[in-house]
Amino acid sequence: MQNIIYLIIHILFALGMFISFKLVDIKGLNRYQTMFINYIIAITLTIIDMDIAVEDISTHYSLKLILPSVIIGFLFIANFILMMLSIQKVGMGLTTALNKMSVVIPVLIGIIYLGQNTSLILKATGIVTALVSFWLVLFRKKGKASLLSYLLPISVFLVSGTIDTLMELSKKLLISLPNEQELFLLGVFGTAFLFSVIFAIGDIVLNKSLQKFTRVTVYIGIMMGLFNYLTSKMLLINVGRMGGSIVFPIHNSSVVMLTALIGFFFYKEKFSNKQWWGIAFAVISVALIASTLQN
Repeated sequence: MQNIIYLIIHILFALGMFISFKLVDIKGLNRYQTMFINYIIAITLTIIDMDIAVEDISTHYSLKLILPSVIIGFLFIANFILMMLSIQKVGMGLTTALNKMSVVIPVLIGIIYLGQNTSLILKATGIVTALVSFWLVLFRKKGKASLLSYLLPISVFLVSGTIDTLMELSKKLLISLPNEQELFLLGVFGTAFLFSVIFAIGDIVLNKSLQKFTRVTVYIGIMMGLFNYLTSKMLLINVGRMGGSIVFPIHNSSVVMLTALIGFFFYKEKFSNKQWWGIAFAVISVALIASTLQN
């Protein structure tokens, strides 16, 4: 029961991230400024959560955490930019579908490399059902498209799956001592923050104008940073407790299902019969994989 509660908390935090991203689009805010504030908040919360003083962080930060945290931090920003470009090029539906289908990568790594092969038939059935649900809910048929229209969403798929895989491998293989989880997240968020500064400056230079920070930008940036930190921390906790082959399918399927319902009830989005079937398949996939959980 405790594992299920942890997963529900993780899903709710991820929905908070979804809502904050949605608000950025609805309010027409500067994405780079929001991203900048988001990482300041995430870094601050990570430092507060540690049991060591700020001046002692460098002495506790082990060399084994530096490279993976820097790589994942860069991938965080790369995925953010790729998502924006892909949405502009092929639309939210296909981009989100590929982003969620990336669950295949960490789950397969978990089964093949980390030996998470208990209840394998149920897991495999749940994964296949989840992929079917993603396609039914989010996939949009397109006409003739350029090479870039294929490369961008495929890049989203690969980078998203790589991030989840590296997060799980880091938790399993590198994080073992007290405070290492928080130090690892600090490295990830710190790297992402540095790149967010670079992109924010690049946005100013390219657009030849300096857009002022608005109160709404700050509020939503704070909201995004809070949920970014909480989602990342719960990801590390849950893959440590249950393994990615359970966490990622349940998390992604649930987010697809709940965001579809949020869109329908709160943003008046229309859904076809195929999409409602997709939501039903998402529920089935969650039930299948959740049945493999151990308390």
